[in-house]
Amino acid sequence: MKVNKLYIENLFKDIIEKNIFIKGSISNPVNKKENSSKINLKLIKIKNEVFIQLESFKDKKAFHENIYLFDFIERFSEIIDKFKQILLITQGSDFQILKGKNTYSLKETINNRLLESLEHNKKKKYIIEDGNFTPFLIKLGIMGEDGLVFKNSYAKFKQINKYLEFIDDTIKEMQNKKLIKNHIKIIDFGCGKSYLTFALQYYLNNIKEFTYEIIGLDLKKDVVEKCNKIVQELNCQNLEFLTGDIKDFNKLKDVDMVFSLHACNNATDYALLKGLELGAKAILAVPCCQHEFNEKMSKNKNSDFFSTELPLGKHGILFEKFTSLATDAFRAQALELCGFKTQVMEFIDMEHTPKNILIKAIKEKISKENLEKNILNIENSNHILE
Repeated sequence: MKVNKLYIENLFKDIIEKNIFIKGSISNPVNKKENSSKINLKLIKIKNEVFIQLESFKDKKAFHENIYLFDFIERFSEIIDKFKQILLITQGSDFQILKGKNTYSLKETINNRLLESLEHNKKKKYIIEDGNFTPFLIKLGIMGEDGLVFKNSYAKFKQINKYLEFIDDTIKEMQNKKLIKNHIKIIDFGCGKSYLTFALQYYLNNIKEFTYEIIGLDLKKDVVEKCNKIVQELNCQNLEFLTGDIKDFNKLKDVDMVFSLHACNNATDYALLKGLELGAKAILAVPCCQHEFNEKMSKNKNSDFFSTELPLGKHGILFEKFTSLATDAFRAQALELCGFKTQVMEFIDMEHTPKNILIKAIKEKISKENLEKNILNIENSNHILE
């Protein structure tokens, strides 16, 4: 279909006024010396105002310019003089326009596209959404009665959701490996104020719709009493908190998952060991303040480590970070020796907590060859502590 420039301008204006524009691109400049080889167009919304965002490219760099929607109609007329090819994507049709000497060639293709969000900064979708009335978050002082998260609690809110993402992925992997069905038994060692324990109960009960048993264990009696009081007030089914030492825990048998968040120093190791003793199929741990390697290595300044790795041993902060990472590396390797597939990953952004390494271990069959290889790796690494 042959059309003139006025037809193209009116077509674009009609698309904008009908609110069916999705995105577009303008390419193939008439003058090869044109500043940009291509311009992408899309609608965005900033502070309730609608703009057309121009994304242009020059020397492999992208440049952005936001223009008020109806101001852009005039700008569109100027731009199309400089380019030979135009693509306008709308709700319902794609318009392919090619510029000739005196006319334009227009081709319309029907599509099934839907309008996209206009938000410039798209809101991240969380498992527990801000704005949804969530009783346990209100009780823990993270959310108000209106269902909105308090501004000074948003870091904790994000941490809870990040944790639930890991739990969700772990449960799916356990189901895929046929380690569990729709029932799960979980222990939180060193539960503290239990933000994440309550989040887990809410997730399993209201989102995942699992049957479950959850126990939170902590040494602090007053903290445990407060958590049990919240359990009663919210009528949280199959969730209880106990006072006790990780080493002595024996209430729940055939556990499916053990997790430990920021258990200090050797408490993380006790949690890992107890998880193995209880036959846990998945173990999640975010360690905190690992001192044992640091202390043992510091007592042996004549070891090969300090003579061959002097830059690390010379600076206290680097040495501390090294021993912390080495501790977690050995923990992950030890779990592999016990028949787990392990991953070490970032738990949450450093801006929210400096203790952000998560060790994730899920039970799997291990071959004799891989077992021997893991043992050899451990033996070769032991000289660090000598």
